[in-house]
This record gives sequence, structure tokens and C-alpha cells, in this order.
Amino acid sequence: MKKIVLFFILIFFKTLYPYINIYPVKFEKDIKNGATEVFKLYNRTDKEIRYRVYLEKKSSENDMTDWIEVYPKSISLKPLEEKEIKIYVNTPKNLKKGVYSSVLVIKEIPVAYKKRKNVELMTLFRLNMKGYID
Repeated sequence: MKKIVLFFILIFFKTLYPYINIYPVKFEKDIKNGATEVFKLYNRTDKEIRYRVYLEKKSSENDMTDWIEVYPKSISLKPLEEKEIKIYVNTPKNLKKGVYSSVLVIKEIPVAYKKRKNVELMTLFRLNMKGYID
């Protein structure tokens, strides 16, 4: 009986709760001469997943959102597939010393051709990014 209940719980959590597998899970870099990062995104499910990738301003003060390029802007992952998200910070000249920030957002979007009957939860991942100049 315990095995049946445990199996049900695992299936329930696997199908109901969205999640994201990404590495690394932080961006904290010296951006004086620009900076780059490659994030690896994994799909460990048995369903195709599609994400939209974009930036949000964390605050109006010391924001670096306008200096960042993200590629790709959308990404589709088949089951057990992994792909990269590339970030490039093109720092303007003559910036003051300090800490600058932005937010990388990875938002799951529905796969158009798949319709599910139950309630569907979508993943929304926000990564606070910090760049600093000493």
C-alpha cells in the first residue's frame, strides 16, 4: 500500500508542479569591461516546454537592463533536451563605481498544439543579476 501511495504522490507532483532546471543559478560579475554568461536550461520532463526569456528592471537606480543582450528570446525544449541562454553585458564607458542590477526572467508559455483538461501551472523564474564596478 505504501508503494502505491508514494507512486501516486510522485506522479501528482511531476504533473502538477512546474519547475525549471537552470545552471548556474546566479549572475554576480565585474562588469567594468563588459561580461558574459551562458546559462544551461534543462527539460527533465516527458513533455515539450517553451519559455520566453526577457529582462526586467529591478530598480530605477543603478539599473543595467539596457546594457544587456539576451539570446535567444524564446526557447523550446523537447523532453530531456538542454539548450543555452547567452547573456552579454555591454557596459558604457566612464561608469561610477558601484553595484548595478537587472532581473533575468524565464517564463513558461503554453505549447500551442497541446491542450490539457486540468488546471495548468506555468513556471516563472526570476534571477536577480548583479554587476559591479570597483
